Amino acid sequence: MGLYLWLMTGIPLSHITFITVKQAFNGILYTTLGELCVVALPSLWHLKGKLVNHTRRTFSVQLSYLFILFTTISLLISSLMFNHYFMDKQQMLFTRNLDDTGISLSHATETYIRTNTNTNTIASIAKLVSIVDAPFNNWQDLLSSVESLSLSFSTLFIANEKGEITAASPPEKLQYLNQQFPKFTINNRDYFTQSFDYHNTYVSPAFIGQSLGNEIVIVISAPILKGHTNIPIGIVGGSLDLSYFSSIDKQNRHHQTQSIVLLDDKNNIVYASERLGLKPLTPFTYTTGSAEYNTRLNLMNIKQINAKIPEYIYTHNTLNNGWQIYVVEPFLPLLKLAQKQYANTMILLLIGMFIAILVAKAISRLTTTPLALLAQHFNQAKDGKMNGEKFEHPLFGKSTPKEIYSLYKSLEANQQALLSYQSELEEKVQQRTIDLEIANQKLQEMAERDPLTNLYNRRYTEQQFLSIQELCERAENAIAVVLLDLDFFKKVNDTYGHLAGDECLRVMAQVLSSHFKRDVDLLCRYGGEEFVLVLPMCNALNVEEHLNQFRERLAKQIITDPATQKSFSVTVSIGALIADASYNASLDVWLKQADENLYRAKDRGRNCIVCTHIIEPT
Repeated sequence: MGLYLWLMTGIPLSHITFITVKQAFNGILYTTLGELCVVALPSLWHLKGKLVNHTRRTFSVQLSYLFILFTTISLLISSLMFNHYFMDKQQMLFTRNLDDTGISLSHATETYIRTNTNTNTIASIAKLVSIVDAPFNNWQDLLSSVESLSLSFSTLFIANEKGEITAASPPEKLQYLNQQFPKFTINNRDYFTQSFDYHNTYVSPAFIGQSLGNEIVIVISAPILKGHTNIPIGIVGGSLDLSYFSSIDKQNRHHQTQSIVLLDDKNNIVYASERLGLKPLTPFTYTTGSAEYNTRLNLMNIKQINAKIPEYIYTHNTLNNGWQIYVVEPFLPLLKLAQKQYANTMILLLIGMFIAILVAKAISRLTTTPLALLAQHFNQAKDGKMNGEKFEHPLFGKSTPKEIYSLYKSLEANQQALLSYQSELEEKVQQRTIDLEIANQKLQEMAERDPLTNLYNRRYTEQQFLSIQELCERAENAIAVVLLDLDFFKKVNDTYGHLAGDECLRVMAQVLSSHFKRDVDLLCRYGGEEFVLVLPMCNALNVEEHLNQFRERLAKQIITDPATQKSFSVTVSIGALIADASYNASLDVWLKQADENLYRAKDRGRNCIVCTHIIEPT
């Protein structure tokens, strides 16, 4: 999080530390709450059955985990509430401190501008000049005589009805004015027109006083009336000493951290603390608020207007003359205070987790260790046999809990019973295993062979043909597929009975087995009186002759009816296909051609062979 904020967001490094610590705190809180929900409601564990190589934890580990979990959530919630309360109080103190400072500085500024030593002083001098009714050339002497009353002014001056300055204090200001601006008048200035035309005392906005120097001044003016009439004949004015605002700033007991900005009624800066670096008589530009921090403080940016990170906390007051004063304090110290608070909370959390582990281990030694020893002793060995030794351990004495000792005695009794049963069970299992192997062997034979003739059945032949065909195709060998059908088999059943028919089929199978002796030959009773021979890797020139020899041998074979002991013989019709193994991978295609040849043999009078050769020349 810290690296991401530093590289991607441009947030100052001083803020990144706090954000990272706060996110770590939040991460632990959310994870702990999630784990607590899983413990309370196991159905929320969505990874159940998806974990690979998941090791079952011991009771000691689970107990330690629960202790850490509940300790962590308790510390997190309590520290979160305390931190919230602490930070809320700190924000209230900061706000109250700023508000008190703002009110104090506002009163001091208003007092300086409008008290008897300023506004009333100018009004009194103007009234004195009006009463004395001295000629214009004596105004300088009169102004010098009252100079001691104007300690708050950098300059005093008197102007006639034309706006010409006729007297000034100190006199050097008037000499400078006459030399630089021989025909200079102030009849167009607001402080002249307001006092001269409206007969009132006026406080002007701040401006650069070009006439009496280039310093920033605020002029307080009052009209001079002729005798006891209301006819104005001039004004008395005083340039307020703005350096006093600096002393007001320094009088603030928090001036080392707090700064002030004084604005006139046109939002121009009259005075700003030096550390802010703001130029007087320039518009005061700023932005307030921050979307990044949720706080009750008033936040402000002065130097970095568009930054998302706040620079200052501020309070604002409006003076009676329309001026405004802002008291600002850097936001960073409060952020560092919050950062320190959360860092201390994290340390306290780690200490609490460590203590929880120690407590869990201590409880585990009292409860889980005896249980683990019992489980280890009564556990089966790798060969599945029970441990027959008597269990003895120092932990199982008078200090052993009653429940665990009762469990031990019960397990010991069950162990002896299981040992006796185990020996008997092993003998039974051994005998049952032998019986099962014999039964499986019989089932295998029944699944693959015809029970009457002991030849392979149709399903086995169809399953094996594909592997035989692939083997012969790789070796470029020929295969002979032969279909045999006993002639007039129905007549044998009708004449001698079904027992004679079954004997006829058995004799047929015996002659086939004795005539085709190769291990690779596949002899099958395909159904009824039909038999199928699959002769792989055969000599195409000798197969037909070998089949003829079998046909002749079967015709000579004497069959005896088991019921009547009558003798008879049978013949066979044969249809065969001899082809390269690549002819076709399906047994049905081979049998179709062999079946066609079988019907041709029957049409020729039976007891004969019809064979088709499909052999590509090499």
